[in-house]
Amino acid sequence: MLLAHRAMVRDLGRVARSAEQLAHSPDPGRAAALRGYVDRLFQVIEHHHEGEDEFLWPRLRRLGADEEALTLMTTEHAELAKLLHDWHAASTRLGTDAGASSDAGAGAAAGLAGLTEGVRDQLSRHAADEERELSGRLAPVLDAAVWKGFSAHMRRTAPGWTLTFMPAWLASVAGPDERAGVPARPVAALFRGRLEKQRRAAFGEHC
Repeated sequence: MLLAHRAMVRDLGRVARSAEQLAHSPDPGRAAALRGYVDRLFQVIEHHHEGEDEFLWPRLRRLGADEEALTLMTTEHAELAKLLHDWHAASTRLGTDAGASSDAGAGAAAGLAGLTEGVRDQLSRHAADEERELSGRLAPVLDAAVWKGFSAHMRRTAPGWTLTFMPAWLASVAGPDERAGVPARPVAALFRGRLEKQRRAAFGEHC
């Protein structure tokens, strides 16, 4: 959970910087790569929230979890959902139709940069709230069985492409003392190069 939140926030910062750079220096190839990466990041974030809304929060509610904490989580998800969908829709206009070299293309990149900053700020606040509640008011009903069930639900419902993407993505933000929490570590090592290549294409060499 902590690694997923960290990776989301870090990538959103990179998306914002890359979109801002494209607004000033159009590059059709990079715009297409960024558009594809945003689509993947959107799917990962949406699946993460859907898994919590469909499995984790209902399971904790049945176990008698603090209702105020659960209401806070579901309310923040609802508030984020519209912002995330607007952000994703804006990304689909990046480098298309009018062309990345036109004023319209630069405007689409600048608009995406601004929206991404808003998503990053709100998601950062939600992640902090969620981590606080999971280790605070919700902790009394969290046990190994709940986490195991949640992990199984997430694997079962995940888009197929995430099975190779997620381990490398989580490993990329894990510190030395956190690597044991990365799922499928051999897969993470195997697909690390592919992830780095995707990021260079979308974010540039120095993002």
